[in-house]
Amino acid sequence: MKTIIRAIILVAAVILTAAPVYAQKIKQTQAFKSGETLECNFYFNWKFIWVKAGGASLVIRDTVFNGQKAQYMSLLSSTNSTADAFFRMRDTLTTIFTPDLRPLYYRKASAEGKRYYLNQVWYSYEDDGRIKVTQYYRRDNEKPVYKEEYVNQPVYDMMSLLAYARTLDFSSLKKGQRLTFPVATGKRITQQHLIYRGKKRTKSDDGNDSYDCLLISLVEERDGKEREIINFHVTNDENHLPILLDLALNFGSAKARLSYSSGLLYPLKALK
Repeated sequence: MKTIIRAIILVAAVILTAAPVYAQKIKQTQAFKSGETLECNFYFNWKFIWVKAGGASLVIRDTVFNGQKAQYMSLLSSTNSTADAFFRMRDTLTTIFTPDLRPLYYRKASAEGKRYYLNQVWYSYEDDGRIKVTQYYRRDNEKPVYKEEYVNQPVYDMMSLLAYARTLDFSSLKKGQRLTFPVATGKRITQQHLIYRGKKRTKSDDGNDSYDCLLISLVEERDGKEREIINFHVTNDENHLPILLDLALNFGSAKARLSYSSGLLYPLKALK
């Protein structure tokens, strides 16, 4: 389930030789507005049978943070009674970012099995152009760990990367090209890559017909190695709405399918 939560974000490496492309060079467009609400169903593949394991809801709202206008995006996820018997999960993830998508604060509170985890990240934008990133991590009642560092390029967390990635025009990329981002987890900053895989018709759980989608992969780079996190399908229209997330887990595979959406900025043209 922990891998599934990383996947909502928010947000696979097949063509490892593709040259990195940084998102700042890619065309952007506004993809969401305050009031958007999304819900999805989680499924596990259990002995070749897909079993519904829980659900999640994501909302985007206007807010004020440290006296400045901002938006927050919050994700609530939990397993159902069937999955609770094997692994109980209750997670809350929140990110706050400026209107131009610069992250200000991130928090992930996770009750997973018998463990409780708290990850937090604060961002401070210095006059010299550097970004001060303060990270906090605590497991159960253990002593918390703080880490503070300065970076010279835009840095994101799992949730703010999801928001930012939805504004990017992936269709302008060649198949196999990748975008590279530094991502703060609350414990460390890792390099993560979004790789454009092409287009595909994809079904959801919201009662609509299949959507025309862009297929994108997320890869985490750590200690010189790359690890596949997720393949995700977003609508090939202005919304870039997440429709399906495909995950490869240590104990099998999982999916998250969109079951409900409201407050979208644009009509869903990808249904055509």
